[in-house]
Amino acid sequence: MAQPINNTASDLSRTLRARLAAGTVCFTFTKIDGTTRPASGTTCLSLIPDAFRPKASGKRTPDNLVTYFDLDRMAWRSCKADLIVSIDPD
Repeated sequence: MAQPINNTASDLSRTLRARLAAGTVCFTFTKIDGTTRPASGTTCLSLIPDAFRPKASGKRTPDNLVTYFDLDRMAWRSCKADLIVSIDPD
């Protein structure tokens, strides 16, 4: 079961980004409309279908925004780090 995360948004962002880069991560965040949404995603290129892999753009994602490939919806998504409710343990 997911455990609540009690860290700063910056810590959450770093933790979630590191875990996304290493593999698949399940986490929950609060959407802007106030509802919660579970997500299963990654940024590990070997887990992302070729057609969806990012092109080199040189863009930097803001520190308060976590971008990930949603494996359930097969699309790129993002969420604000300060709206993350929980990150499932490994």
